[in-house]
Amino acid sequence: MSYQVTRRIRFADVDPAGIVFYPRYFEMINGTIEDWFEHAVGYGFDAMIVKGPHAVPLVHMEADFKAASRLDDTLVFELAVRELGRSSIKLIITARCGEEVRMLARPTLVFIDQARHAPVSIPDEIRARMLEFREHS
Repeated sequence: MSYQVTRRIRFADVDPAGIVFYPRYFEMINGTIEDWFEHAVGYGFDAMIVKGPHAVPLVHMEADFKAASRLDDTLVFELAVRELGRSSIKLIITARCGEEVRMLARPTLVFIDQARHAPVSIPDEIRARMLEFREHS
């Protein structure tokens, strides 16, 4: 199973050439991850970071830009879990417009204790919800 978010490309997302300015994709990726944690995992950033003891900083990112996205395109961001370690979360996020892949990202996050700024084990109940989104080949 994967998690999906639909997003329309806005004027603020494009550069003078009329295509998505690549740093904006990273904001869209972060938004997709944030939505996944809140709506699918059940541990939103407010509960986790603002009110709680944890955080999930990005520690690695790879991205491939396959085709240009333009103003008013509608992209579907699809998130799946590639690998789940003790504290690491490796994701794959694919952005499509229709059937065309526009961008492919492979972020790695680490589940940490904010007070110690150190990795901690992902709690079992959160891990179980994350595993529901495991990538299937």
